[in-house]
Amino acid sequence: MARKVIHLMPYDGIGGVELAAATAEGRSRNGIRLERMFVFETVRDRSGRGATFDPRAFWRAAGRLAVAEPDLVILSLWRAVIVGALARLRGCRAPMVLFLHNARDAHRLDRWTTRLAARHAAAIWADSRTTLDTRLTIPDGKPARVISYLTRRLEPVRASEPAPTPDFVFWGRLADQKAPLRTLALFRRIHRQRPDARLVMMGPDGGLRRQLETAIAEAGPQEAVALPGPASADEIAARASKASFYLQTSRYEGMALSVVEAMQLGLVPAVTPVGEISRYTQDGRDAIWIDPDPARDDEAARAILALIDAPDTWRQMQQRALTRWTGNALYADDILAAAESVLAGEE
Repeated sequence: MARKVIHLMPYDGIGGVELAAATAEGRSRNGIRLERMFVFETVRDRSGRGATFDPRAFWRAAGRLAVAEPDLVILSLWRAVIVGALARLRGCRAPMVLFLHNARDAHRLDRWTTRLAARHAAAIWADSRTTLDTRLTIPDGKPARVISYLTRRLEPVRASEPAPTPDFVFWGRLADQKAPLRTLALFRRIHRQRPDARLVMMGPDGGLRRQLETAIAEAGPQEAVALPGPASADEIAARASKASFYLQTSRYEGMALSVVEAMQLGLVPAVTPVGEISRYTQDGRDAIWIDPDPARDDEAARAILALIDAPDTWRQMQQRALTRWTGNALYADDILAAAESVLAGEE
């Protein structure tokens, strides 16, 4: 009988955590099989998040986890950590791994639960070296590793010809971490010089969609910015095929899966070099780095505009971005190998 590894996360959303885990669902290796479980089975997006603070749901999820009798449990995000602790009270004896997905704590409860889990976990995994090095102090002797966050190999959709256009895309949560209002403000600077510029911002509402809509209605450019909401992988690829740049001004990040995807699709990323982004991109080589200080956004706009007017340079940067992820291990393979090591007592 295959040994069961359950990856527990709060709910089945469309963030990087959930999308990565979905690519590994049902995969097996050497008698180990990966499954997903959600604390809140009916929640899909922010509209249902009120239910995610119901303590009864935590207790019920702990019961489901114990009944499932896993051989190993992977805990992602603070709600899953709480359920993991409650599952111990309900008879779950499987070793548990803490999986970190961001270089910063979201709030005090996240900080407290994450550090408590780090002390008791069989191992600590992270989505990037930056997350592992900066999120917390790894307890002495605690096994820790980075899991590859290359979830799939994507074929480029953006051709090198013709010359780049002032078309920008973003996909991710419209939340404070991603700073979408700053992305809009930076795009306005570009649009003033290039009225033909266009921006598409795809993703679920993380609390800032209404503010974005208000900002666009009040200061524009209404005709140049689209907010289509959550998008499937095919829809993202279709939008990306019409763009030349991926634009993201995150305040902080872990791996930033969307940037990895954008590079594979053939876009040149214009991004704040936060989290792991500063390790896998290089300013002027395969990306444009946007200074984390918004006061310097005029410089970022000038750099982007200059690149639009330098097609040979843009094509060189695009080719470097396209080849950056060639040969890297896939997430599903890496997480299975890590699970095997934990179960074998090697970490």
